[in-house]
Amino acid sequence: MKTRLTSNLLFGLAAVSILAAPALADDSIAPTSSEQASVTNATVEESTNSTEAVSTPSVAPAVEQSAAPAASGPEVKFSGEVEFDAYTGDVINEDFKSHSYASTFDLNVDVKFNEKWSASAQLEADGETTDPGALYNGAFVQFAPNEKFAVKFGDLTFSEGAFVNYYDYDDPADNAAGMAEHDIRGFEIDFSGLVFGLGFGRGDNDNKICVEEDGEETCVGVAYDLHLAYELGFGESMLRPYFDYKSYQEPKHNELHAGLEANLKFGGFGFHFVYGLHADNLKEDHPDATHAILAEPSLDLGMFNVKATVFFAAIDKKHPTVHDEEIPEYFFVYGEPGVKINDAIALGLPIEYHTRSTNKDDKLSTFDIGLRAYATPVEGLDITGFAMIDVLVGDDAGDDTALRFGLETVFAF
Repeated sequence: MKTRLTSNLLFGLAAVSILAAPALADDSIAPTSSEQASVTNATVEESTNSTEAVSTPSVAPAVEQSAAPAASGPEVKFSGEVEFDAYTGDVINEDFKSHSYASTFDLNVDVKFNEKWSASAQLEADGETTDPGALYNGAFVQFAPNEKFAVKFGDLTFSEGAFVNYYDYDDPADNAAGMAEHDIRGFEIDFSGLVFGLGFGRGDNDNKICVEEDGEETCVGVAYDLHLAYELGFGESMLRPYFDYKSYQEPKHNELHAGLEANLKFGGFGFHFVYGLHADNLKEDHPDATHAILAEPSLDLGMFNVKATVFFAAIDKKHPTVHDEEIPEYFFVYGEPGVKINDAIALGLPIEYHTRSTNKDDKLSTFDIGLRAYATPVEGLDITGFAMIDVLVGDDAGDDTALRFGLETVFAF
């Protein structure tokens, strides 16, 4: 019994010792309340300082990155126009049926550097074939600090007094009552409707003149071109006098185009007028200047419309001034009443009289009548089909009446 009590006592002391050891150990390590508070405050301060030390470097770059503007290059836009045409010859009288083509592809690349500086470049393929070769057609840079003032330098093009209503002469690269396109490499200044351009001729405008004097042929060039015009707008109408002087750097050889173009609009009625002076060799007695007059009225009444063109050029018989195909014939009249079937389809009835020559002594006149159908299934796509009857009325035009067809497709992008 004594032995068992002793054993139980020893076991109880051992158990108490084992259970008390961790508590004693904790009491020896645990700080007092004041010590714990100071340690806690120090820890918080250290943690705060540590957080500030870590977060300060990381936040600053983030603020700087958000404030810095994102780097961006110039804005680039592509636009252009494509046309592909097919025409028949005379399907009645020709023993072997013929056909012809015309194709055009224009690509414009516009670059905007900022609100004031921009640039543009052009590629062109154009010819009476199905696969015309593409050529660099010029580029220029423009500085425009506001809407009223701009300066351009590079490859520029000027034209004045183009045909508007008549479909067959509406390309100013070839024909114009005022002045067909003159291409230069130089500069242009635009200010509140005033246009001033100066530069060396380029392309077809960089030609030479060859004359024979005392049995010897002399060629002069290269040409430079000065262009001046002022466009005065009032409402939907405008007046535009113009002046263009082309020098071959030789006193006896130069070209002058001058005149006035007017576009008047009163409600549904419009009137386009051009007077054009065409002169060569200003210090010489010959050739005599050509005077061209173009009048193009139009009337749009919604479903019904009519447009017309009357053109006459006074060209001297003995010493004419003729600039290539700029003036296609000395006189023609064209009228076309039309009806709009819906927003996508319209029909026109063209009636025309042409002299087909710049020489009044030629007897090549024709009277033409036909039908033209215009389709615009979507915006930017125009399809025109036509059938024309050509009645030869001139003594030298022939005896057979001709019938021809054509289809022209144009889309822009």
